[in-house]
Amino acid sequence: MDMPQTDTDIRGKPDQIGVQSVEVAGKVLEVLIQADGQAKDSGKYDLGPTAFQLGIKGFARFEPLKAAESMLRELVEMVGETAALAVWTAKGPAMIRVIEARHDFATTIAPTHHCPLTFSATGVLFASFEDGARTDPLIERELEQNRNSGRPNAPRDRATLGALIADTRGRGFSVLNNGGGDGFGAVSAPVFDVSGRLRMALTVFGRTGRVDTSPDGTLARIVSRTARQVSAAFGHRG
Repeated sequence: MDMPQTDTDIRGKPDQIGVQSVEVAGKVLEVLIQADGQAKDSGKYDLGPTAFQLGIKGFARFEPLKAAESMLRELVEMVGETAALAVWTAKGPAMIRVIEARHDFATTIAPTHHCPLTFSATGVLFASFEDGARTDPLIERELEQNRNSGRPNAPRDRATLGALIADTRGRGFSVLNNGGGDGFGAVSAPVFDVSGRLRMALTVFGRTGRVDTSPDGTLARIVSRTARQVSAAFGHRG
């Protein structure tokens, strides 16, 4: 197995890829949100089926997205669990690329899956780093649903969710185990672009008990490192 890339290797990626390619890849991700979508009163767009097809083609055509997929595959091989990239849509975070692990206990996730904002690692990550004007209305609705349904292991008020968000911002990534009683654990880390804007979430999933979701665990370090490498491919220098 190759040794992990050093910080020097990571910083070199944007120059190797080319600034123009990074910018084009960013535009592709914008298209994922706008194409085939229905305009909302807020001016945001939903993510439709054609957009997902564009996303799949984008991963094959544009160097930063190709780099992101390559790193995602390497991550799956390294940890032996399913990993995915998610983008923001009008309905909340949605998976755009999923690489499943190759074993009988691997987590299966649809590439159009929308992640809850309050009780999934991916959702909490977006709640922590995405623009509040986008996330707040969906969060309020979801918290009410959590209360009304009695959903287990899910925040039911802003204070409880706020603690999760504070922890996520403080450590720079999200961890969650059995959120909403779903029987799965996950670690999710942010992918930023050259402007420091959140572009995607990179998440590893596994059944509860199969993955280590402790903030100081090996999986958290690997996922965070990979997300930084993907961010570097998009020109982020943080």
